Amino acid sequence: MSRPADHARRALAAAELLDLAGRPAEARELLAAEVAADRTGAADRARLLGRLGAGHGHDRPSVALAQLRLARPGAGPEDRGWLLATEASVAARVGHPDTDGLLRAAGRARAAHPTPAAAVRLTLARAARAFSAGAVPTARDLLAAVDPGHPAVRGEAVAVRVDRIEAQLALGGYDDAAVALDAAYADLPAGARPALTAASCRRLLAVGALPEADARARLALDRALGDEVRSALVAVRVEVAYRSGRPDRARALLAAAGPVGAWPDRVPHASLGGAAAGDPEPARHRELLRAVADDLGRTVRPVLLVAQYGPRLVRALLLLGDARRAVAVAGRLAEVAARTPVPLWCGLAGHAAGLVRRDPAALRAAVRALRGTAARPALADALLDLARSPRVRLPEAHAAAGEPAAGYGRVGATGDQEAAQRWDGRLDATRRRPAPRPPGRGPAALTAREAGIADLLVAGATKQQVAGRLHLSFHTVDTHVRAVYAKLGVRSRLQLARLWDARPVNAPPDASPSAAPRSSRGAG
Repeated sequence: MSRPADHARRALAAAELLDLAGRPAEARELLAAEVAADRTGAADRARLLGRLGAGHGHDRPSVALAQLRLARPGAGPEDRGWLLATEASVAARVGHPDTDGLLRAAGRARAAHPTPAAAVRLTLARAARAFSAGAVPTARDLLAAVDPGHPAVRGEAVAVRVDRIEAQLALGGYDDAAVALDAAYADLPAGARPALTAASCRRLLAVGALPEADARARLALDRALGDEVRSALVAVRVEVAYRSGRPDRARALLAAAGPVGAWPDRVPHASLGGAAAGDPEPARHRELLRAVADDLGRTVRPVLLVAQYGPRLVRALLLLGDARRAVAVAGRLAEVAARTPVPLWCGLAGHAAGLVRRDPAALRAAVRALRGTAARPALADALLDLARSPRVRLPEAHAAAGEPAAGYGRVGATGDQEAAQRWDGRLDATRRRPAPRPPGRGPAALTAREAGIADLLVAGATKQQVAGRLHLSFHTVDTHVRAVYAKLGVRSRLQLARLWDARPVNAPPDASPSAAPRSSRGAG
């Protein structure tokens, strides 16, 4: 007859094999059934709950956190470090306020009872905290210290490899990420395939390989997937549809994805909001866009992996008239750029700042930074926003609009290409329109009324006397006097008199009555 502890060990081993085989839902069902059977001791039950919570971490963080909290009281000293680090990792991914406290507790538990599994899980949690804050180099360095091939950390190998690839994507190292993806596909078990496919599609989207990204995402969506991976792949397809000029298709995909719920369970679906920001009618997704913007105050991870998501979200919020959230998102991108000082993030943060401040200098700096990256859609977006800036001179705007039109065409973003071409056409029309003639100067530029008023002023009339003489209001006379001074380039009655006496014979005829009261030539 099997002992209760044997049941727990077999369930944990079977669940791990199911996860490695790409059947996580079955693994969770098995663990949940064993927990419900309630035939194990407190320590074994804590292990089951911990593994079950870890299994929900990427898709249903609220459930994961609840199960991990339930596991704490019964956990033995050798398991406590792993449980706390796993809880900290889930909390960090969604920007939970308890994250730092959990990390400290996990560190103390690991120091008291060190195990390889707890050490790796704590490293993953610290890396997740760094990702959440936008400190990608810190996350990269933490992950580099882990050997995913070590037998003692077999269960965490997939997480380590996937997080390393995501760090490369967030740093703009798209070629390095491609190499790492190829190696991971060859080395990792089938259970890693969905997360690797999502990372691959995001890389293709960021570099502008839109048709390939869409094709891979479409094929992957036919399989059983976790919620976070499914949302990431749907977001890829949505982004491609918007950029290809098929907004109805993009909206249908978003509608089929369904509502994203409340925090923290909506964080795994945040990529849908990043893609929805590309809708030319952002009001259709007002609540989704606002939710994503609010959640970025907790964690910036949702905008790290697809370069263009951040500035597009800022633009969409501005179109919605939500300047407060737009400024907040731009501020978060600036924090990422400060913590991850690479050309990609300098460019993305500058682009967002240029949008909220309407600052062409920031947009120009963003374009310069993005030229040093392989993020072609992000560069084209920044160029088009530079062309649209009202403070940019026409020749610069025309050049800035022409380049993204060609760039969008090269990556298959035909809808964006048409938008850039339309803007370029508007600039062409503006360039062909005759420029308004500047106001004339000198006595010949005066109207008959202005010349008559000048005559009366030179003759000694005050403004009040001119108003009475010509049956005009004092305000109207004052406006005419200002126009006379501006057109003649004078500042005083004395300067007016000197110029008026020296005016050429073909100056405007006197439009005032010949007689005017004489008084001193002081200002009237």
